[in-house]
Amino acid sequence: MLTIVYRSEAVDRLPYSALADICLFSARKNRELGVTGFLVEFEGIFLQVLEGEPDVVETLFAHIAADTRHSNVELLLRETTVGQPNFGFWAMNFGPLDTPTFWQAVFGSPVRTEEFRRRSHDADFALDVLARAYMHACIAADVDAATRDLVRGNIPCFEAA
Repeated sequence: MLTIVYRSEAVDRLPYSALADICLFSARKNRELGVTGFLVEFEGIFLQVLEGEPDVVETLFAHIAADTRHSNVELLLRETTVGQPNFGFWAMNFGPLDTPTFWQAVFGSPVRTEEFRRRSHDADFALDVLARAYMHACIAADVDAATRDLVRGNIPCFEAA
């Protein structure tokens, strides 16, 4: 299994509804491809993790990197592993990080935009944010993340924000 984590910046800030639409489209496509992952957005900065068969993930990442809706695509982690995916419950899901309640609940304090922008280039920070956001989403969806090897690649449900 190949895990890729990348960072990018939105060319134009998108509303929550547009991000949710992108996520749903990606989730359907990723499910067909056997890819799982998670995406977070904060102040126009995206962090995303993709997991799956190496050739499929490489091709998908190349397609994502060429997408003109974002720029400055930076590969933070490319790791081949054996075993179950760490973000395997969803084919793709996304968490907007622009609410102080998320940062308070997940990190214990809010984060400043400048700090996030600076630290988001670090692979360990990015993976930590993605993992915490994933767990937060699992809790919010009343899903036991430990069951990811039993149910894999679900498509998220979004309610109007």
